[in-house]
Amino acid sequence: MSAEKEIVNYWYNKKGLFTINNIKTSSNRDAGILALKFDNDRVNEVFHIEVSCSLTNNIAETTNLDKSVSAIVNEKFDDKKILDAVNNHIKNFSIQKSKIKRIMILGAVPKSRKSEIIRKFNEKDVEIIEFENILYDVLEQLDTQYYKNDIIRTLQLAKFLLLSEPTKLAKLLSNDAFTSNLRKEFLTNILNNDEIVKEFRKTNVERLGAILKSSGLKAPELAEMLENNVLNKKTRKAFLNSLMGQEATRKGISKQKRVKKVNVSLGKFF
Repeated sequence: MSAEKEIVNYWYNKKGLFTINNIKTSSNRDAGILALKFDNDRVNEVFHIEVSCSLTNNIAETTNLDKSVSAIVNEKFDDKKILDAVNNHIKNFSIQKSKIKRIMILGAVPKSRKSEIIRKFNEKDVEIIEFENILYDVLEQLDTQYYKNDIIRTLQLAKFLLLSEPTKLAKLLSNDAFTSNLRKEFLTNILNNDEIVKEFRKTNVERLGAILKSSGLKAPELAEMLENNVLNKKTRKAFLNSLMGQEATRKGISKQKRVKKVNVSLGKFF
């Protein structure tokens, strides 16, 4: 099986389903994966799963989405040879046709058309699962025991030897594979986590200053943020005293006073 199918197969097994993979039609076409959900000794549900996991999904580029989705469903699920192969594997189980659920697992579903793509497949009685969600579940649940499956073992090594190394992870996120928008979205999600925000207590003054400088906040916005989100009654006075004690601030205020005196009206002078 391909790497993505190995991961999908493992994911369904971990959810307690028995899987049949490498199903072939009479013409040796791949017919996908069957996942069987047992209730005691009876098969309660059957999932017919097709995996289409490319790094660049071409579905979103089509001008006629309905036509493209129909073609995929006909090829992957409604083709007579596919149906015969599936029925041949479940003929020994007393399962109704209505109990067979059709699942399409897609990779790289663009956000701009995600809801539209999912809706079109749902109209054809096909449920969409995004491969990235499966991959996250598998990675998140992996522990340190040894896995004989080479694909799962590779994911385990990536999780515990690469992704757990902050420096390497930071380099991965800053390479060309991530656009500016993706980095921005990543940082937004990171900073929405309270536990992550608490770690800023350990960040030095220079680094915090660089973050604020790069944020693009204007002076009024910065002042409002400090007033409403940072300072309280106890710290506000101490902050103002400290600010007034800074040499650059004192010089700025003195310069403003001199300018006001120079610009005083002649009538006031007399």
